[in-house]
Amino acid sequence: MPTTAATVASAPTAEALSTEAPAARVFLVDSDPSTRREAMQALLPHGFELLIGEGPFEATTAILRAEPDLVILGNSMTHEFGLALVGRLFSLPTTADTPVVVIANTPEKRLAAERAGATHVLSGPLAEDALRRAVATHLGLPGGLDQAPVSLLNDVDRLAAVRALRDSSGAVDFDEFTKLTSDQLRTPVSLVTFIENDRQVYASHVGLTPPWSAAGSAPLEYSYCQYAITSRQPLIIDDTSTHPLVASSPSVSESDWIAYAGIPLITADGHAVGALCAIDHRPRQWTPDDIRTLEDLAGILTTQLDSALTAPATGRHRRH
Repeated sequence: MPTTAATVASAPTAEALSTEAPAARVFLVDSDPSTRREAMQALLPHGFELLIGEGPFEATTAILRAEPDLVILGNSMTHEFGLALVGRLFSLPTTADTPVVVIANTPEKRLAAERAGATHVLSGPLAEDALRRAVATHLGLPGGLDQAPVSLLNDVDRLAAVRALRDSSGAVDFDEFTKLTSDQLRTPVSLVTFIENDRQVYASHVGLTPPWSAAGSAPLEYSYCQYAITSRQPLIIDDTSTHPLVASSPSVSESDWIAYAGIPLITADGHAVGALCAIDHRPRQWTPDDIRTLEDLAGILTTQLDSALTAPATGRHRRH
């Protein structure tokens, strides 16, 4: 069934009519008719405007067109493709500060939603009062993330993969990839980063300035790449100074990192360990060719990372 984005008008109750402020617009994405019906019962009598989509792919376009105040993903969207919508939304400037509430019926689905970067994860099955409270609470709060979700950053298996790659760094010529990135995209800065639970480590860099070039790492508040690994998709920002996701990062003001294009490095085991990125000191509209080039280089680099992870431990050395 093709995805639709149907608008459901709010009921003209006395409570709704007495509210001077315009009704908040909520976009629900769920393929389950019973969840959609329960959401209507929970929200419409309280003056919310509800828009509905049945699947994650067409919903992105519908959400961008509707400009809702909050997005809800139902339990039927807690699969890989449904949760990828969270990353797509917060990587776009028009929706980066839009709260996303996910309804998850099992502990495994709740953990997956947290790792995807949901603003709030609501334990299912859906309870009308709980949904209404969650919506009301998060409509009063900014939805942008201060950093990548802690559950993702602290994932034991992901961190083990990061450590293994740092231990085997001699097996991969990271400098080749940063040089090619800057040469091909004509950018003053390019990085290969690994994201640990509290810092961004520079495996290689072109154009990185002190103190981070000497330290070899920076606190996460300086990291744009952390959001690429959260979304598990390319993060393309033409002007960081106006993008809600990163505008408050000190990298904007201190390092003058104004345009950013980053591709997450995802191992064969599914761990997002870091990113290959290009950075410019002025606003820049990245072209499809720019992004394809960066994706191609990241793909080759990821293949080499997988080889390093599966290589015998003999001969590995730690880069200091």
